[in-house]
This record gives sequence, C-alpha cells and structure tokens, in this order.
Amino acid sequence: MLAAIEKNELLRLGAAEMARGIREGRWSSQDLVEAHIERIMGVNPTLNAIAIPLFEEARRAAKEADLQAAQASAELGPLHGVPVTIKESLDVAGTPSTWGLPHRQGKLSQADDPSVARLKQAGAIIIGKSNIMQLLMGCESVNPVYGRVRNPWRPEERSSGGSSGGEAAIVAAGGSPLGLGTDVGGSIRTPAHFCGIHGLKPTPGRVPSGKPQGIVHLVPEAAMMASTGPMARRVEDLMLAMEILSTPESLKQAPIRLSGSSSIQGLRIGFYTTDGIAAPSAAIQRAVREASEALAQCGAIVKPFVLPEPEFILHQFYALMSAAGSSGIERSVNGDEMTKQLTGVHRSFSLTKGKKWIISGILRLLGQNIAGHHIVPNLGTKTEDERRELTRKREQYQQRFLQEMERQQVDVLLAPPFLTPSIQHDQSLQMSYEGSYALTFNYLGMPAGVVSTTRVRPEETSNRSRSSDKSVQAAAKADEHSSGLPVGVQVAAPPWREDLVLAVMACLEEQFKHTKEYPSGAILL
Repeated sequence: MLAAIEKNELLRLGAAEMARGIREGRWSSQDLVEAHIERIMGVNPTLNAIAIPLFEEARRAAKEADLQAAQASAELGPLHGVPVTIKESLDVAGTPSTWGLPHRQGKLSQADDPSVARLKQAGAIIIGKSNIMQLLMGCESVNPVYGRVRNPWRPEERSSGGSSGGEAAIVAAGGSPLGLGTDVGGSIRTPAHFCGIHGLKPTPGRVPSGKPQGIVHLVPEAAMMASTGPMARRVEDLMLAMEILSTPESLKQAPIRLSGSSSIQGLRIGFYTTDGIAAPSAAIQRAVREASEALAQCGAIVKPFVLPEPEFILHQFYALMSAAGSSGIERSVNGDEMTKQLTGVHRSFSLTKGKKWIISGILRLLGQNIAGHHIVPNLGTKTEDERRELTRKREQYQQRFLQEMERQQVDVLLAPPFLTPSIQHDQSLQMSYEGSYALTFNYLGMPAGVVSTTRVRPEETSNRSRSSDKSVQAAAKADEHSSGLPVGVQVAAPPWREDLVLAVMACLEEQFKHTKEYPSGAILL
C-alpha cells in the first residue's frame, strides 16, 4: 500500500507518464486507480464533479491490467492501466447517459460510444462519468439529476463551466489525469479555461462519435458543428489522446504530431484580443498578448489578425443552434423538470418571427444591443429550405475565412477563449454573449484548443467601461473578485491541422509552466 505522500505524487502525473511508469514497473495500475478513487472521494462532496462513480469496476480492471503488465510477452496499449473519466452524455456500456434528464436515469447504454471504445482499446480504465449541463445547453453545469458542479478554485462562488464542467473540475482537482468531453459551442474549451486545465476541440469527424438516442433538440446541420475531444493538465496527454481517438483514415491524411519536430519556428500566427462586439476581461486580453510575445520568442512570426465579419458568425451560429425551435427541446426533455438555464433557452427558441421583431426592437431601445441586435433576431424554428440556406452560407463563409487567413498570411490563430474568467453560479442567466469567442471555431469547423497560462491579477478585476447593456454588466459582475482565478488562451488552425494547434499549445505550456501564475496543476501543489 502506497503512503499518502506517494499517492499525492501519483496524482500530479500526466496520463502518458502514468502509462510509461506502468510499463517500466515503477507503479501499478492498482496504485494509480486507488489513488484517484481516494482523491475523488475526498473532493467530490464539494465539487459534485463525478456523477456516476465506477470504482469497483475500475478496481477489477486495474487488477487485470497489472496481471497483463506482469507478462513479459504482453503488448500493452498506450494508456494501459491509466484511470480516465468520461462526460456523462457519452455512452459507456452499462451506465445511463441522462444528459441531465430524469426520465433517462433507468436507461443503460448497451455499448460504448466509439470514442470511449478507443480509449478502452488503448488500455484506459474508466473510473467515473462526469457531471454536465442539462441537454449540454449552457456555459455552466447544473441539472436536476445530479445537481451543480462547482469550480475547484472557488467552489462556493464560481462555476466550473459547461457543458463539460464536471470533466474539467475533476481533472483540475487531480481526480483524473485525462477526460473526454464534447463541444458544440465551447463545451470543452470554456470549462478548461474556467478550471485552469487544457482542452482540445478537434475538427468535426476527426474523432468518431455515436448518435445519442432520444436527443433531438439540435437539427443535424447544427449537430455537425460538434466534436468529441480530450481534456487534461498536460498538452502531452492531449496529443496522445488524439492519436488514440482519431480515425485511422484521418491520421493517415493528417497526422497529429508535426512531422520531424514540434518546433514552431517560422509558423505564422495571427492574434486578436477582441472581436469588436464585446471586449473580454483585461486578464484575458493580457493573456493573449503575453502568449503572442512568448510565441515570437519561440521563433514564430506573430502579427495582429483582423477577424472578418464577426457579426455574421454570431448570427448564423444562433440561427443554426435554434433551428429545431422549442419543440426540439420539448421532445428531448419529455416532460422532465428543466433548469432555469434550459428554461431560458427553451423560451428564446420558441420566438416567432413577429415576436422576434418586437422583442429585438424593444431590447435595442433599452440599450440591450448584444441581445437585441446579434442574438434574438436569429433565434427560432427554421424550415428545411431555411436550414439548407444556412448550411450553404456556412460553407461559403468557411472558404472566405480560410482565404482571409491566407491573405493576412497566418497559419494559426491565437484568441480569447471566453468573455470573462469563471462566472458566478447562475450568472449565465444574465449573460447572452459569453460563449462567442469559442463558438466561432465550431461554426468554422476548425480545430481549437484552450491552454491555461496565467491567473487574474488584482488590478484586472474592475477595468470595464460602464454600459447599459445587461450582457456587459453581467461580464463586469463576473470580473469582480476574480483575482487569482485561472485564465487560458485559445489556439485554432484550419480543418485537420490539430498538429499545428497542439504544437502551439505545447510551446505555450513550456513557456508558462514555470511562472508563479501558471494554473494547470496548481491546486495539487
């Protein structure tokens, strides 16, 4: 039995390092699994991050993994014996995938999601499924089945983000070295930013994923923007996970690692600190500038990037996401209790054209320009013809955006991940624009990751100009008392260029991990 200090050391390791240690006999899978189970049991009463513990199953799997590792002729997978966690909405055989809906609690998945199956084939051991936002619709994580996830940095006050909030919280707190989340509008990247870890949203189609049964609140044209991807405290683990999760065809055509070397020497990187609609918090803008300077020191060619037509992206994304209207949500919910957050989404998706015109006009008159101009006019049910037109416009814009990247001579983009640091619990009820910096790359179908680099400084908590817009006021509220909270930056590249995203993230991790403000792994020290 390992001593407590040795168990704490195990918790600080990354998933790749854990797997190497098992192969070399430095520790056992049972050591790792037991250490992480104890950690989860210690922090979960506060965080509520793990919704479905799978401890006994994990213990049995770890014992079997150690028996295999003891055989000299055994071929061990790249994650052999390593504990991992999985977002609750992803199917794991023998467990429910409720999406936060009470009526789904008794429905057990018959098979693993393809992404989960790939992790198991690589030798990973699932120790639990993590808590989520109901129907995955929001930048917090709360639902009537499992309750609310809390941020490990400030549990009583701050959210862990959504919808993969439980995954980010448990990875940040040391209960898991590697997790699996999903992302259709920032659901991997927002929690990673809020909790001080790293996460990657791959190109849609890079990682295979099963179609959920009974979940119909998104039309297929919107669901196409979703991806399944990894979350971890180390970029090395994201890279290893992507090599495991990616389809063989995509790896053959577009490898995950840069050929020859991961050096970013000569890579052209464009950055922006605001989209010109609503400026992010001062700490986030600083993080982007500092990351730009660090990348230049690594030999990259760094320059400002002018984001083309940011309003168009926002309008079209909301039009697609709401295209199933309120009836889609109703069919998925099936009479169950809805959170306040989902109730608000349901109400906004039900707007008719006439009501949208009236409400958006009133909002603009009241100075609510973000909701009145950019969001409300684009919500509501769309016909098949309207959905086809939205898809056509999206495909055309994706081409225009890539052409604009080439015109401005950039290979990779560096951007804010979110409007603010971690928000207060239920603060998303007042914010309607918060996810805009992440959803850009869902709309574009580009791979994007968040790498945690710094923390909010005391002087950065009250820098916003006064505004009558409630969305801006809500962002200012989130900035208050945010000193010390983690901050990340977002890295994006053209479709199928996860290698570029990960190379830049690895460089930033290396540049910032020795600074006193570096968040990833800090709460384990």
